[in-house]
Amino acid sequence: MKKIYLGLMALLCLFTACSDVDLEDAKYSEAVQNLVANCPEGSREVTLTWTNPTAAGLSGIQIIKDNTDVTNIDEVIDKYVIKKAPTNTNVSYTVKARYSDGRVSEGQTVRLYINYEVKKASDFVAMLVPNDYEQSADEKDAVAWFKKTYVDAKKGIVITPATIEDLDVEEQVACWVMCDRIGIAPGFKNLPGELASNDVVNALKAFCADGGSLFLTNHATQMSVAIGRIPETMQPGIFGSGEGGQNNDVWGTQPIIGNAEGQIYDHSQHDIYRGMDFKSGLYERSIYAFEGAGIKGDHNCMWDLNAFGLTPNPNVVKAWEDATNSTVLGTWNHVVDYCCAGIIDFNPTTEFAGRILAVGLAAYEWNVGGTNEFQDQLELFTRNCLTYISRPANAKVAMLVPNDYEQSADEASAVAWFKENYVNNGTGVLFTPATIDNLDIEEETMCWVMCDRIGVAHGYANLPGNLASAEVINALKAFCADGGNLLLTNHATQMTVAVERIPESLQPGIFGSGEGGQNNDVWGSQPVIGNVEGQIYDHSKHDIYWGMNYTAGLYERPIYTFEGAGIKGDHNCMWDLNAFGLTPNPNVVKAWEETTNSTVLGTWNHVVDYCCAGIIDFAPTTTFNGRILAVGLAAYEWNIGGTNEYQDQLERFTRNCINYLK
Repeated sequence: MKKIYLGLMALLCLFTACSDVDLEDAKYSEAVQNLVANCPEGSREVTLTWTNPTAAGLSGIQIIKDNTDVTNIDEVIDKYVIKKAPTNTNVSYTVKARYSDGRVSEGQTVRLYINYEVKKASDFVAMLVPNDYEQSADEKDAVAWFKKTYVDAKKGIVITPATIEDLDVEEQVACWVMCDRIGIAPGFKNLPGELASNDVVNALKAFCADGGSLFLTNHATQMSVAIGRIPETMQPGIFGSGEGGQNNDVWGTQPIIGNAEGQIYDHSQHDIYRGMDFKSGLYERSIYAFEGAGIKGDHNCMWDLNAFGLTPNPNVVKAWEDATNSTVLGTWNHVVDYCCAGIIDFNPTTEFAGRILAVGLAAYEWNVGGTNEFQDQLELFTRNCLTYISRPANAKVAMLVPNDYEQSADEASAVAWFKENYVNNGTGVLFTPATIDNLDIEEETMCWVMCDRIGVAHGYANLPGNLASAEVINALKAFCADGGNLLLTNHATQMTVAVERIPESLQPGIFGSGEGGQNNDVWGSQPVIGNVEGQIYDHSKHDIYWGMNYTAGLYERPIYTFEGAGIKGDHNCMWDLNAFGLTPNPNVVKAWEETTNSTVLGTWNHVVDYCCAGIIDFAPTTTFNGRILAVGLAAYEWNIGGTNEYQDQLERFTRNCINYLK
């Protein structure tokens, strides 16, 4: 429920005062009178009403917001509605009378402050394009993809300047602004199809101020200046809008910025690149490819970081980031120094609560005059960008472990890694059952529940350190019901039963908690499920395995490795799919998936049939809006009594799982 209050200043808006705003050199004439602002309870809509002068020659009205934003209306009206007035800030509206001979009267002003708790949208996104977007093949193709991917799935809406009033932070969480046009001049004011109109600029500014995020691509990166996120002196200066021509090179982005020792910033694992192929052999460094051979417009609209007079600190990339509270995530594919920024992530500020992601690379092109061999990569990148900016800017990830987690070397090692990679940089929170009341869907988007313990008995009720307490179970159940996602690893996979995502009759039955011992084999996960023609399910490219080494030669099929030689506990807590009496449909894996609305993403490294499930992705349901990813393989082990030669793969897998769920 929205909480809306009209503050004292809103009540005082019934009183009017003369404004000293002088925006035009003109002789003043008879002014409007009796200006009043009304804002009903339960709405952020403000209605201005006034009495017009009776003098001859009255031709229109001028409305000024905060002494700067001017709206000229070429008709005589006595009422004006602001559908989405600024909230939680002081705002003033001034109304003036306009005359046919050019005179503008003195104004009357109302001032108000609306206390308002904005109800954010969940995952619905908007796409804003010029009114005449069909004049551009690139814009037209991008819109067609967005409609198919988001609008048809009832996850998005296409907006133009003509329908800009449909942009609403309570309806859409993010907005993609797209403009890629031949022949336009640099500067946001030259953007086509009314994209630079006051209505659009004000709407985007208000949207971002209220916490909505923006994805600005191609020539639309200039909207970062239009809405005031950066000053005009820092506008994109590397600009092109020519006809272009045939070019057979592969174009993309370079996510590794810089070439000075100690000053190399590797963003190749950032969320915007998740699941993409990091291609080597094309340039000095590997790149993410967006387009292959075709007719390229070469329409850069990006930043020359050497053009702003920045003092290197220690280089112009870092100087830019410090000056603008941003991160440079990509540059031209062939660039290895600090000269320019093609992808910039502008962090939220006190004025702009939403994130702004700007992609100004010419390589980001939706129509190359034929088939683009990297079209799937362009689309995946776009989907990643929209997902990334749709997440709450201040959202964190959580980890829940037993109160006595230090009694387990595996749990203690996992906690140490989580603290180093998430807690210490402010992106994660560690919980125990003693602090479970602090788990909050409005603060954390996902929670990793970890338990790997020697000697624990089978069944979730036997989990140690109060992990199976009613308080914990109720908190996790509520968290998941509200849309929070869970990562359950090792013995904690049994929490799928505790929170009632599956019945006790379907609990994990392959279980171990012994002391273990030395084992020199390589253990990991087999992502290709099954061995019957037409019934082989290949999940090797799923997000949870992104960027991992797919290692061949160890078993019948390649595997993703988690641990090498060491002291292994052999603590499986996974599912024997032959134990539930399922009728093969056409096999027990598919029967299980259909019964539980889930997908089996991995099994033991050596298994090629359908007998068991070690990694299961439980999809959201009507009662559990959140996703549950359960990893019960004994191979997922955080402490093997020494150095794990595949520790980097275990950590990469864990990070992938967290990113998939957050």
